[in-house]
Parts: sequence; structure tokens; C-alpha cells
Amino acid sequence: MFQVNGNLFIPPAAPGSAPVQTTTAGSSTVTGAPFPPQPPAFDDDVNTAGWTVPTAPFVPGIPTPLLTLPQKAPIGDPPAINFLVNNDWGIGQSGTAEPSGASGGGVVFVTSNWFAAYSTDGGSTFKQLNPTMIFPADAVGFCCDQVVQYLPQIDRFVWLLQGNGNRIAVASPATIISSKGTAWTYWNLTPDIFGQAGASFDYPDMAVGSNSVYMSWNVSGSNGGHLVARTSTAGLQAGGTIEIDYTSPGDSGNAWGGHLSQDTGDEIFWAGHNSNSQMRIYSLKEGSNTYYWQDVNISSWANNTPLTSNTPDGQNWINFLFNPTTQNPGGGFPLNAVLGLTRDFSNHVWFAWSAGTDNNFPRPHVEMVTLNADANEPPNLSVNQQVQIWNSTYTFAYPALALNACSAEIGFSLEGGGDGNYENHLVGFWGDFVAYITTESNVGSTRFGDYVTIRQAPPTQDNPGNLFDAFGYGINAVPPPGTGGQSDPHYVLFGRPPAFCSPIG
Repeated sequence: MFQVNGNLFIPPAAPGSAPVQTTTAGSSTVTGAPFPPQPPAFDDDVNTAGWTVPTAPFVPGIPTPLLTLPQKAPIGDPPAINFLVNNDWGIGQSGTAEPSGASGGGVVFVTSNWFAAYSTDGGSTFKQLNPTMIFPADAVGFCCDQVVQYLPQIDRFVWLLQGNGNRIAVASPATIISSKGTAWTYWNLTPDIFGQAGASFDYPDMAVGSNSVYMSWNVSGSNGGHLVARTSTAGLQAGGTIEIDYTSPGDSGNAWGGHLSQDTGDEIFWAGHNSNSQMRIYSLKEGSNTYYWQDVNISSWANNTPLTSNTPDGQNWINFLFNPTTQNPGGGFPLNAVLGLTRDFSNHVWFAWSAGTDNNFPRPHVEMVTLNADANEPPNLSVNQQVQIWNSTYTFAYPALALNACSAEIGFSLEGGGDGNYENHLVGFWGDFVAYITTESNVGSTRFGDYVTIRQAPPTQDNPGNLFDAFGYGINAVPPPGTGGQSDPHYVLFGRPPAFCSPIG
């Protein structure tokens, strides 16, 4: 059992299953922005604490022997990896950024609390957009989390915005260019159409499957927990009324704060922790009207709190992630939620989360489990490996994962720092044991979060699926000294040279 926002959640027995429920949402179109700016729908972007992972009897494991070395992303290209772009967006804001984005059709579209921007020159320069001035005042409004994907199968950007509910909007790259980012078809996903009247939706995520777009968010209310929704890419392309399948939030309450599997193909996965030695895996196959959950035993990992990782100016940059605060007296956010998920070409599903310290890992680190998952419904699951991204004098947290479509490797985007280092964004390939620092922070923060992003970059003639789009941020001081910091979001395009791989899948 666990308590969140006054609601008592009792996770159902496992293994288990339930039918999806179905609703519809009508479309609207918007052109002619800017509209008058709207105040944010909420006073603060504050994610509430939720599921706290219980500590179970110790299950031994074999720690990853090689630590991951942080080093500055080079201007040139080191062996076997290229950095084609590493640019800031030229748009400063509060110290909490939560960047997302994607590229396609000659456009890079990016979002961050509380703005959006787009580039038509490969990410060299960006034109800022104000989400509150693009859409008219309505029941959803806007504040503050945003997620972006590009769907190459229909040549559309999909933009998911949090408000009083969520808004999902689509536009082609050509439309973004011609309208300067102001013409969209959109659907308002208010709590009532999901049977959640009076509830609050928070912390959305989004993933793209073969023929579906998946969304998820936390739900606070009488049937609180974590809701996952599915709609067809064809419906979004058509631009009319869409049908949405969705899960009951209470069935996956321990996935509070979790994300969805990227590059997910014909089946979506999400996960939570029953304890620090057992995961609960949720799945929903395309074309199926039933979602499943089942438990998998893993080796114990450190879920101790509070945790400290101090910057040179004495700020504990992971304070909000792990520790109770005045904003979050019940605990941190998103704690040990499973933030990084992806599928590979070998029937593996990857799961990654922020973990604590123990005798093997003296600094907070990223824990990662890979499961074998066959094509059955539900899939047969077994542990393939359990590994860590760690360093004895450097903290890693907030992991995001994606599959490289060319080399079939797993790329990561995360944040790191502490122990005499400022918090910064890092990227790399799992197995290289190097994390490249992309930003240059010069001030610490006690409210970093709550996610960064990595996507497959769509293949081009010159780059056959070998690149990643990554989005993260550092924090720079605001003059005069002592007045705090503002975020410095970056767009990073990196990957293997084309000669090192050939298209797969």
C-alpha cells in the first residue's frame, strides 16, 4: 500500500490483466497566433511525491566492474563517435527546464518549462514560441510539462502539453515552417473524458509505436495512480475525432512518475518497483484490448534517502529528486521511478532509474535492467542483465534511453555532477563507459529536474539511422552574483559514424 495526495492505492495481485477502456476526443484547429498570453493554469510546476520503494531482504548481484567516466564533449570527433550539433537554444528561463524535442522534415522542435522553439537550420538557431499564445483560452490551458515526438510514418510532430488535463497537437514540418510554429490540429484530453472528473493530470510522457502513439501521466483523485493511453497515428493524421484506449490508473500506481518505452514497435511497456528487488512490468500490445502486469525478481539496489551531491557552491543538486523539501514534505520526485525505457532488435526491453549509495556504489548512480521479452501476449519475461552507470566520485541521475536504429546500440541522455562538479547534461552509448558532458553550468541548484530526453534521429541520405537527438540542460548564473541561476537547454546531435554500422531492422 502507499499514500499519495490523500488517496490510498492498493496494487492489484500479479500476474494480472484488465481490459482497456475507450473514449473519444474531438479535434480543433488553430491558426492566427499570437493570442493574448494566458497565465499558467497552476501557480508552480511542483510534482508531488508518490510511491516510495520498500526495502526488501537483500538479493546479491554482480555490480558492473567498469565505472563510467564523465568527460567534456569534444569540439572535434573522438574515435567511433561524432558530435554534429551541441547548441544552446538561446532561451533562458527558471532553473527547472525539463527539455524535450525531436527532429524531422528539416525542423528541430523543442520544448521546456515554459516555452517552445523550433529550428529550420539544423539546430544552429531557434525561434521562440509561447505555448500560452498559440492556443486559445479553453478548458485545458497550459502549465507546464511538455513532450514532443516526430512520427516519420505520417510526417507529423506530436506535441503533448500539460494543463487542466492534457492537450495533444499535431503539425507537419512544412506547416511549422510556413506558419512559424502557430498552426496546429489539437485535441483536449480533459479528466472527465477518462472518467476522472475533478482529478489532476501531471507529468505526461509520450512514445511512438508502429501504428500508435502512447501517452501517460500521473492522476491524482479518487482513482489515482498512473494512466497509459493509446491512439492511432492514422487518426492523428486524419485530424478528426480520435479514439483513445486507456488503462485504469489504480492498476499501475507504483509506476507513479514513470515513463514509457521508446522505440517500442508493436508493444508498449512501463514499470514500477514493488521493492528494491522486484519490478512490476506492464505491457499493452498493438491491436490488443487487454493490458497485463507481471512481477520480475532482480538483484537488490540501493534505495536509501536522503542523498547528497553538492556542487562547488554548496548546492545539493539532487535534493528534489530524492529528499523531502518544503515543496515536497512527503519526499522527493520522481525518486526511483523508471524514467529510461526502450526496446531493442533482440527482444529485450531496457529499464533505467536513479538509485542511491551502498558499499559498491559510493555516489548516487543509475541502475539498469534488461529483460528478455518474447512475442507472446503477455510476454514471457526473464532477466538478461543488470548493470549500472556509476562513478565513485560523480553522481548520475535522471536517465533517458533510446535505441540506435543503425548500430542497434542503446544511447543515453542523463544528468550528472556533484563532488566538486556542477550539474550538467551528459550523453553516450551504453558499453563505452564514457558520458560526454554537453553543457557548462556555473551555478548550483536545489531544484533540478525532472527529466531529459533522447530520440532516434530520423534517417537521412548521409546518416542512415546512426544518430540520436538529445535534449538536456545546465544552469548558468544570473547577474549580479547571488541572484540564482537560469537553465541553459541544449540540443545535441551525436552518434556513430555511418561507416561503423549499417541499417538494421
